[in-house]
Amino acid sequence: IVGASGSGKSTLLHILGGLDKPTSGRVSLMGQDLSQLSQKQLSRLRNQHLGFVYQFHHLLPEFSALENVMMPLLIGKRPKEQARERALLMLEKVGLKDRVQHRPGELSGGERQRIALARVLLRRPRILILDEATASLDSVTEQAIMQTVDKLACGITTVIIAHRLSTVVNCDRVFVFDSGRLVESGPHGKLLRSGTAYKKLWRAQRSGASVQRASFYA
Repeated sequence: IVGASGSGKSTLLHILGGLDKPTSGRVSLMGQDLSQLSQKQLSRLRNQHLGFVYQFHHLLPEFSALENVMMPLLIGKRPKEQARERALLMLEKVGLKDRVQHRPGELSGGERQRIALARVLLRRPRILILDEATASLDSVTEQAIMQTVDKLACGITTVIIAHRLSTVVNCDRVFVFDSGRLVESGPHGKLLRSGTAYKKLWRAQRSGASVQRASFYA
């Protein structure tokens, strides 16, 4: 889901996650109309089936990478040793097996986002929502994290909210928003060929990247 600032991306995210209610229409998750659920039922459904990774990692600074990833399983009353084994395996899958005892303050931005991703994927949600999850990272780190998502989120519906279009070039379908309305949708290649709004965003970002590179090398 892409669009300029103020186009409605965050509002849509809040509605998809049951954090806000739509003024019309309905949102269903696992066959249940979210607007008909109590706050307790909604929280339970969210915890069971949705996984969120935000631009800020929301890791607990006083705990190690391993303890942060274990936390959801411990809160869910899983045995500590089982939670530890699963968390270690997931940290290995995201490429952090040598950093399990490091606290967030001792890790890079990319490493912290990998921990946040590991923590969410450990629960195997039905839907993974990435809200500008790589926006504060450089393009190389962003690409590495998105490759990790492709590998580990296989079989999980993944919704990506992004301002930087390089984040979504490999998505099955891109939805373009403008002023609160869906104006275009389709794969990246098709939108570049026949889209209008998407092509405009793409050219603006590519032009901006060229200017930044020129300034850097100057």
